Amino acid sequence: MHRVLAIFENTFKEALRQRILALLGVFALLLIVVSVFLEPFALGEASKLMRDFGLAVTSLFGVLTTIIIGSALIHRDIEKRTIYTVLSKPVRRGEIVLGKYLGLGVLVALLVLAMLLIHQLIIVVQEGTFELSLLLVFPFALLEVSVILGILLLFSSFSSSTMTSIMGVIFYVAGHAMPDLKLFAESTRVEALKHIAYAFYYLLPNLSNFNFRTDLAYNIPLAADQVIFSVCYGILYTLFLLYVTTLVFEHREFK
Repeated sequence: MHRVLAIFENTFKEALRQRILALLGVFALLLIVVSVFLEPFALGEASKLMRDFGLAVTSLFGVLTTIIIGSALIHRDIEKRTIYTVLSKPVRRGEIVLGKYLGLGVLVALLVLAMLLIHQLIIVVQEGTFELSLLLVFPFALLEVSVILGILLLFSSFSSSTMTSIMGVIFYVAGHAMPDLKLFAESTRVEALKHIAYAFYYLLPNLSNFNFRTDLAYNIPLAADQVIFSVCYGILYTLFLLYVTTLVFEHREFK
């Protein structure tokens, strides 16, 4: 376990050196600018739109940070040949994967939490209220990041950082388009296309399962069964990705 913690600490510090905290300043400035210019055009819905916008940007910034840093998480060590130093020690490749996952995952979690608190602070300044319910988006944002990070680790274990980042963006966009894909599968009359669409729908990560932002922004109660399903889905899909990544990484030979 101490080997995983050592890799976790090293990954966390390396990611922190990339001035990731500057995103908090950009995020705060963006929310302030939007809150000032949104009011005249919101037709009395500025409060709800501000909440929805803040939660959406928080999620997007978290995913973008994950893609930017996570795309080179393993490939950077291979490129710099530091992977040989690590592998020369009594450490399993699965421990490397887990340590890197936890290192970046915890950093992004702290970043997302900080952005949510900034969002709350701006709401308090504007309206004098503090809405704890909006913080419920945090675990679902983390589940989304966890799945994306698992995908990035998988591709980073055998591909270049450029290809990994491209695949991260593709899976993110496709993951949020799953409801449309299911609708297409149900409506098309071409059997081959129907089967292909259903295959992609069930195999690719359905990131829309973690999107409760609109419900929370507009105070719509969350269905308990949907919440439980989303949590289980996110955890199981992440574990599956980490398992596959470990298998691929263990069978890769370094020259």
